[in-house]
Amino acid sequence: MKRNITLKQYELIFRIVSAVGEEFAHGATRSCQFYNVTGAYILKEALKIDARPMMGAAFVKVNQEGDVFAYAGREDGEFFSSLDAFHCWIETDDFYIDFTAPEYCMETHRAAESIPRKMFQKPKTSMSTSPELLQAPGDFFFERNPELTAYLLQKMFSKAASGDLVQVCLDWYKQSRKKIVPELGIMDDRGEKTIVRLRKSTLCGVW
Repeated sequence: MKRNITLKQYELIFRIVSAVGEEFAHGATRSCQFYNVTGAYILKEALKIDARPMMGAAFVKVNQEGDVFAYAGREDGEFFSSLDAFHCWIETDDFYIDFTAPEYCMETHRAAESIPRKMFQKPKTSMSTSPELLQAPGDFFFERNPELTAYLLQKMFSKAASGDLVQVCLDWYKQSRKKIVPELGIMDDRGEKTIVRLRKSTLCGVW
C-alpha cells in the first residue's frame, strides 16, 4: 500500500511543528495535540490529503526491550482516555500518522539511542487488536474518543493564537518545499517578534 506521504515530507512537517511547538505550545513532547492537529492541517491544505486529528488512548511498543509509549488511564483492568490521559494522532482513509513519534524517546524517559527517531505512518489494517498484544517495535493500539476529540479541538480553537500558529506552520511548510527556510520570525499579539529555528532532527527510517 502506497503511503500518504514520503519520509522527506514527514520529516519537514515534524521539524516545523516541533520547532513552533517547543517555543509556543508547552515545549517539546508536551503537546501531541498541537503537533498532530497542525500536521493534519498541513496534510489537508498543502498535500490535499483527507487528514483528521483524533484523541484517545494510545500504546506503541518502541523497542525490543519492551518499552511501550502509553497514554491512557486504567480502572478495574480496563483502559480509558480522559482529559488527563490521552494522546493525539492523525487518521487518513488508510493510515494512522503521528508527528510526535520522533520524540517517543523523550516520552519514555529512555536514552535517545535506545529508541530511534522514526516516522510513524502505519496502515490501519496493521493495528494490534489489544494493547496487551504488542510484540515487535512499532506495534501499536489506538482507541478513539470522539467526544474528547470534539471538546479539545473546540477548546484549542477558541483561542485565536492557536489558529494563528497552525497557519504559521502551514505557511512555513509551503515556503520550504522547494528551498528550506531555516528560521522564521513570529510576531505575538503584543508585537514582539520571536525567531524560531527549524529543528535539525534527522529521521533514520520508519516504524
